[in-house]
Amino acid sequence: MYGGVRFAPFWVRGGNCNDQRNQKRGGAMVRQGKHRLAFHGVCVGLAAAAMFLASRATADQVTSKGTVLHGKITGLSSANVSFEPEYGKGSITIKWDDIEDLKTDGNMQILYGDGEESDAPLQGYSNKTLYTGTGPEGATQIDIATIQSGVAIAPDGPGWRDKLRSAFRYWDGELDFAFNAQQATVDTTGLAIDFKTIRKKDPTRLIFGATYRYATQKDNRQTPAESITQDAAYGIIRGEYDILPRLYGFASAEGTYDAVQQLSIRAIPKLGVGYLFWEQVLDEDHRNFLAGEVSGAWVFEHYFTRPPCDMTVNPGCIPPSPDNEYYAIGFSAVTGYHLPYGAHFDGRVDYLPAVDDFTGNYLLRSQAGLTFPLIDPIAAKFSVLDEYNAVVANDTDHNSLWLTIGLSLLW
Repeated sequence: MYGGVRFAPFWVRGGNCNDQRNQKRGGAMVRQGKHRLAFHGVCVGLAAAAMFLASRATADQVTSKGTVLHGKITGLSSANVSFEPEYGKGSITIKWDDIEDLKTDGNMQILYGDGEESDAPLQGYSNKTLYTGTGPEGATQIDIATIQSGVAIAPDGPGWRDKLRSAFRYWDGELDFAFNAQQATVDTTGLAIDFKTIRKKDPTRLIFGATYRYATQKDNRQTPAESITQDAAYGIIRGEYDILPRLYGFASAEGTYDAVQQLSIRAIPKLGVGYLFWEQVLDEDHRNFLAGEVSGAWVFEHYFTRPPCDMTVNPGCIPPSPDNEYYAIGFSAVTGYHLPYGAHFDGRVDYLPAVDDFTGNYLLRSQAGLTFPLIDPIAAKFSVLDEYNAVVANDTDHNSLWLTIGLSLLW
């Protein structure tokens, strides 16, 4: 019905023979077109099925609780397997206890045991034993408890990063870099570099760290126009040894230089014990924790030459001797926590009071860092460091605060 008029379909409308022949010829053409469309549809379906089966044939497989999962195995540890399913985005973590079998089409670099390495596809898993090799026959057997790390590598073997990972398998660390510049009425430039690396091989850990900060300011309205606002360096060497699952001992030596604070050198050797009050193990290399430490320490501070001061008028000033040294008892709190999206927070607070003057001669230092991954192995990092020294050089403040935002290279 259109506009109040009913139209009859063509098969009930009248027409001549030519109309009927044209209708037959048109019907045949329509049928041929339909056949062609059907044929093309079958071809496309067969091609899609072939591509799907080919992807299934080359995809990695993980059998968990009777279900075969297809996708990509991206990492291994002694605790779990990192797996990216073929459907959806993102990676999932599967515990070894939930895995019945697995297999990869490509090579995996597996670091395990005491300096051992496998650079071959995974051929299977059974009874806490992983099988690797070019085929099932003669496969290498690896106890999963000895796995330190495992990552997918290129078909032609380990690249330079993989070789570095193998050579420094017990080492992790980061290199932080920040820079600032301003050109205006007052020109400023600043640079901050922080380095930290740790070697972990149970039951020991060895830590090296170093920091350097330098900044200048130029103001032509003042005399002299140029001045140094930051010039500080810090270094630490620390060793830890696990005595019990939650108890560890440590020894460390650290040194500080700060020209703005007129500090020529501060040396602090420590010896103490720490206790894990809370720990949540995420995998072989990641954990959340909260620990406390108690130590015996000796603090030695040597300042640049300065005029003497009257202790009766200004009790906080340093006597004419440029040195400040004392035996101290160290109290520390340390924490680390992994956040969503690969972010990580770490913090530490140290309180070092003199044994003979807890409130008049002490060092209080707190620091925290927040790291966000950007593009592997680059991350963004925000850090804060606050240091309060009860005894300082003349004409300097007791408190120093540094805020830094920069990039971090992780390994």
